Amino acid sequence: MTMAKTFADMRHQLQVLQEALEALGTTIDEDRPTRDDVVVAASLGDAVLSVRGILEDARAAADDACESTGHPLDMERARRALTTCQRQFHRFAAEFSHDLASYERMFDLESIAQERGRDWAGWVMVVKQGLEQCQALVEAQRDALFASWQELTERLSVASVSIHATNVGQQFSVRDSIGEPLKRSAVA
Repeated sequence: MTMAKTFADMRHQLQVLQEALEALGTTIDEDRPTRDDVVVAASLGDAVLSVRGILEDARAAADDACESTGHPLDMERARRALTTCQRQFHRFAAEFSHDLASYERMFDLESIAQERGRDWAGWVMVVKQGLEQCQALVEAQRDALFASWQELTERLSVASVSIHATNVGQQFSVRDSIGEPLKRSAVA
């Protein structure tokens, strides 16, 4: 796979996560029952709004990383952008796990479902499904970032040297980053 394709896949995964988070925010804010407004629902909406901003920053860095893979390839820009994307994504994932998908949050949602009746129970079920979907997408994004780093480091390994013993002596071979031989020499 090419670096441009790997980075584009990573950016696409962020976009999918961003869309799922926006859908979750809509469910939380606009689809909750109007009867008996609950503090837990309002704080959950605020938490989603907070992490959306962090995810936006990660997405902007992913866009920059993708642009760096155009012609001419700018490896330093790609490295910086991917670093920023990784940092922002880690911030997002930590806040998502500790605030949105925490055990305490799930307990509060279950309490609402049990105490407030069928309308609230249905809302809680949809919210929990949205949180689970986002959590799965967070894991997919981790994999996509890993693949991007792997592709970048493979491209940055400009030259590799291998030594092969032959019946004449040793043969040295230097290859560029895509595996093409650059220079050969023999030592007796």
